Amino acid sequence: MGHRGRVIDPADVSLRGTLRALRELFGDRALVAAGTSPPLERIAIRSDPPSVAPGVPLEVPGARQIEVSTDPLVSAFLDGVQRSRVVGYLAGSPLIYASVAAAVRERVARRLETWREPSVRRALFASRGKLGETAWNQLVDSGVTVVDITADVADEAIPVHPFALRARALDLVALEREGLERRLAAEWCRSESRWLWIDGGISGNLAVDERATAFGVVKSHTTLYGSAEQVESVLSLKAEERSPAFLVGHRPRRAVASWYLRLRATAGGDPLHGLVRVEISPPMDMLDPDQITDDARARLTAHCDRLSAGILAERAPLSLPDPRWDTLTYGIHACEMYLDALVGL
Repeated sequence: MGHRGRVIDPADVSLRGTLRALRELFGDRALVAAGTSPPLERIAIRSDPPSVAPGVPLEVPGARQIEVSTDPLVSAFLDGVQRSRVVGYLAGSPLIYASVAAAVRERVARRLETWREPSVRRALFASRGKLGETAWNQLVDSGVTVVDITADVADEAIPVHPFALRARALDLVALEREGLERRLAAEWCRSESRWLWIDGGISGNLAVDERATAFGVVKSHTTLYGSAEQVESVLSLKAEERSPAFLVGHRPRRAVASWYLRLRATAGGDPLHGLVRVEISPPMDMLDPDQITDDARARLTAHCDRLSAGILAERAPLSLPDPRWDTLTYGIHACEMYLDALVGL
């Protein structure tokens, strides 16, 4: 992984191999029931409050009805997973074993197969400052792949609470997963002209420029974009309708063009049911809303309509029994299942 500090890759980077090394170094007193503790990703450590953020309109107001395409547009799907759990404690500091993986699954003869090689990384995350030099060096010398989660923190500022250290580790695990996803997206964009569906946003991925045949689909809506009136219009979208596109400036990351698309009719009045948000790299002639020509706007509208039709074409088969089935299309669901089997944690 992209680590701060010295890292030695062991011959056995599996959970079993790491636990064996910990047991030999520190005995059973350092270990917890790693096989029964839930992954930290299932534990709500921190959640951002719901919010509404501004977006700069790129199209005229009003919902657009999308004609569903019968021909698949998307050729491949990119997703990543992370799994981490506390496997022990030393000096009151958690030892967290994590696996991250990312893969592109492409359509080949109506089946999904892995494009090139999946990316997998495994490591033990711990605080060098909390463990002390003796224990840290023992871990490194044993061959355990170890990441210092407090390498950029002064000794006196290292958190005492184990949950704070756990949260720092999860942040680093997420950054590693995002890095794997971005590198795979960059490889695809350099070598392919077919369309790639990326699970999640694309802001910050410089490889996904306006010429790249790749787009992101965001399924969560902690932040909704637009004015109060625009958000109300989004929440009122009917199935197979999309919102006007708008510009979102992710600072310090670059801007993206985005729009909302309703995949399925709302269930039980839930305004977010079946709602996704699509992200693309905006054409250069759309970056200044005050200078957009009618021709540029017409090209953007046609492009957004085409991608929306291609996304709607992926609604079947359903991703049941996954509870996110209303926004989790089967291509991404299948990619997740493949990665879960690959990670095996």
